[in-house]
Amino acid sequence: MLPEDVGRICYLIIVETSIATSVRRALLSDTDALTELVNRAYAIESSFLEGDRTTADEIAALIRSGGFFVLEYARGIAAAVLFQGPGQREGTPPSHAYFGMLSVLPELQGQGIGRRLVQVAEAMAEATGATSMSLRIINLREELSRWYQRLGYREVGTAPLNHRRVKRPCHFIEMAKFLAPGGPLDTGGGIGAS
Repeated sequence: MLPEDVGRICYLIIVETSIATSVRRALLSDTDALTELVNRAYAIESSFLEGDRTTADEIAALIRSGGFFVLEYARGIAAAVLFQGPGQREGTPPSHAYFGMLSVLPELQGQGIGRRLVQVAEAMAEATGATSMSLRIINLREELSRWYQRLGYREVGTAPLNHRRVKRPCHFIEMAKFLAPGGPLDTGGGIGAS
């Protein structure tokens, strides 16, 4: 029942804004929800890539490796990030941590949730001894490059995109951020190699 002061033209709207204040590691029971979240968050790439961003099998394998962190809200998972510590990602120097698949529900984007998960990944990287954090974005996502640059990341190289069929030519841009204050970004040993 609506309060008496709400007239026939105005309606009481209840908006769910409760988002968890902490993250947790993903569980295998999160596989379907995480798969849907990642594919929804990356749907914008359908104009230049074919198919979904990920599959339930890939997400389940990443969960088993302990790599996903999730942020919840009242209706389920609001956001997630894949984190791989130093030495865990093939082709990445042993001093570098990696994050990817940063995903926020489209209706919750623009509220600082993505930035918060990047900070969680960076804190995990520092806690595990990483001196740098790296990530990959598709070159056609120029808005992502600008966003990550505002967070302190810089472009360090490129890599081919050959694991998915493309509708338009594209490639990965590799970005990195030095985590220890005052030191140079180490681009040797694989980061930035074409």
